[in-house]
Amino acid sequence: MSSQQLRSFSRAPSRPAVSLPRHLEKTLLAYATAAGAGLASLSMPAEAEVIYTPCNTAIAQPFFGGGPWLTPLDLNNDGAADFSFGRFSNGRGTFGSTTYLKFFLNIVPRRGGNGVVQGQQAGTAAAVASGKKIGPEQQFGAGGLYMAFLSFNNSTVRSLGTWPSVEFAYVGLKFLINGEVHYGWARIKFPYPGQWDYASIYGYAYESTPNQPILTGQTSGTAEEEAAEEETAAIDEATPESTPASLGMLAGGASTLRLWRPRNLPSNTH
Repeated sequence: MSSQQLRSFSRAPSRPAVSLPRHLEKTLLAYATAAGAGLASLSMPAEAEVIYTPCNTAIAQPFFGGGPWLTPLDLNNDGAADFSFGRFSNGRGTFGSTTYLKFFLNIVPRRGGNGVVQGQQAGTAAAVASGKKIGPEQQFGAGGLYMAFLSFNNSTVRSLGTWPSVEFAYVGLKFLINGEVHYGWARIKFPYPGQWDYASIYGYAYESTPNQPILTGQTSGTAEEEAAEEETAAIDEATPESTPASLGMLAGGASTLRLWRPRNLPSNTH
């Protein structure tokens, strides 16, 4: 085959350009734009963030027989109270003899849709321990809930709530931002267990992403990350200082090598 024949054979036939109807061009462009926006939203998910506010705010103490005075809690610091803590005390009697006495500490949602994790007793707010998840699986009360209640009336004593037995605990909270549900917590501290009538708010936080749970005491990250870190710490705590490597561990790859690596060595050595 001659060189001229080779050139003729290798030359691809040209195709005439075909112009699409204008309405079809617009339709394809709209599809491409929508697809691009969808991919962008999938590749850039909204990142959860815990917003933490440290504080040491004393819950207002009324004079005996006065009050209740209210101490506001503005979880997202927008200038409007989301909850209020109330303290009340009242009594009646003569010198050396008391016939009536009443004390209580409660928390009241200030807006519709807000709520407090309920305790086991009806009408009480739970004293939640550190590291507990606050989210949609909890039961929230919308009315004023007692954290502690004590009354004495002609030798009849009535008490409510588990807060008098702790030095500090958390109230689990649900509140609305622009109509969307967010979860948070406030740490309530007393001088010592049983001294619940001298309470203070010792920091609070909320999850900035709607409908995302938060762990009590969590000040950063996400609830899932915090739980994963605690699980890893528990595994490391239970792992012996040095475990002989087996063929099974080596076959398992990086995820199992950390069980064999001596705990005092850094994860990356060079």
